[in-house]
Amino acid sequence: MARTLGTDFSAQLDSSTIRPFYAISFAFSPNRLNLWSGYDDVFFDSKTFVGSGNLLEISNLEETPDIKATGMSVKLSGIDSNILSEVLTEDVQGITAEIFFGVLATADNETVIVNDPYKIFDGFIDTMVIQESAETSTITVTIENKLITLERALSKRYTDQDQKQTFPGDKGLEFVDDLQNKVLAWGGGTRS
Repeated sequence: MARTLGTDFSAQLDSSTIRPFYAISFAFSPNRLNLWSGYDDVFFDSKTFVGSGNLLEISNLEETPDIKATGMSVKLSGIDSNILSEVLTEDVQGITAEIFFGVLATADNETVIVNDPYKIFDGFIDTMVIQESAETSTITVTIENKLITLERALSKRYTDQDQKQTFPGDKGLEFVDDLQNKVLAWGGGTRS
């Protein structure tokens, strides 16, 4: 299991030899699926990530100057049948997914992680497509950015009915409809 090395992450990125890696964490219930693009298990962010080598493929991450939800996709091939059966039994839409970028170094003939990897993407699973053949299985997961929630219309209104769905018996919005065309006399009598 790799350990965390206490050197400067940005200095490692500027060095002539860089060994980057990606890791992804899916919040499946009850067991999270944590994978990284290396071969042994590593531990960071209070989770153990299982090495998946070249079985893990992550699409390009798009950055825009606009505040806009851009998604991405992750492809997993050669998946263990136990993981595949667990994924098949779960409703995956809306499950959180986190993607990390980190740098590896070698210290005392041991592969180590340089500081904690950076979380570069945080979102929700949108769709999962499973392709099976006689030799292997491939899962392609599309992930929406968390900003997608800003594009969804709110279904709640400030009405008595909506309030009572959330809080039965609450009368806080009972007279909202009556206030629409009500004329209120504010203050005292007329001044001379």
